Amino acid sequence: MDYKLNFLLLLMLPFTNMFFTEGPYDRMNDQKEKLYKAYFADQFKKYNLTPSMTGSGSNGKQFKLLNIGFNTKKSLNIDEARRLLLLSVKDLLDRIDRDDYIHPFLIEVPFPAKRLDYEINVVGINGMVEFPNGPTKDNKISYVQLMNGIIYYMVFTTLEAETIILHKETYEEALDIIAKENQHHENK
Repeated sequence: MDYKLNFLLLLMLPFTNMFFTEGPYDRMNDQKEKLYKAYFADQFKKYNLTPSMTGSGSNGKQFKLLNIGFNTKKSLNIDEARRLLLLSVKDLLDRIDRDDYIHPFLIEVPFPAKRLDYEINVVGINGMVEFPNGPTKDNKISYVQLMNGIIYYMVFTTLEAETIILHKETYEEALDIIAKENQHHENK
């Protein structure tokens, strides 16, 4: 009797692949993870950023939102954070634009910055986010976040994670500020 059951299972084996094949959502996530892995290595090499979180929002077929977070041990003020965030986001958007394999899984191509939820946390030696306990004279931040096309420069005030927004600007305003700074340095 056992040999009949084994024989039956052996006959059904080729058909099991029908039920356990990788679907479009799996391929979509695999492609995103490949992109993230290469991007994270690049960001660590260029800016010493270590990934702290990833995620995405999708409709099951295409990504509507990509979430990425990094940690840095470098203390940042608003100007330094702006420059670092813009350089890092540009690297990501350029990588996405060059990656033809991910394009079918994106709701928009080219993928715009407004569809990123992107943050950089300033962490201490222990790996915990810095708590300057409010605004400082030199505008040191706890983290910077790009969300819905707006960049927020924030500082934590307590261990309960209460935050103060020190400054906010649109992504386009930040690009203009950097462009003007670069033009000013070129004219010197």
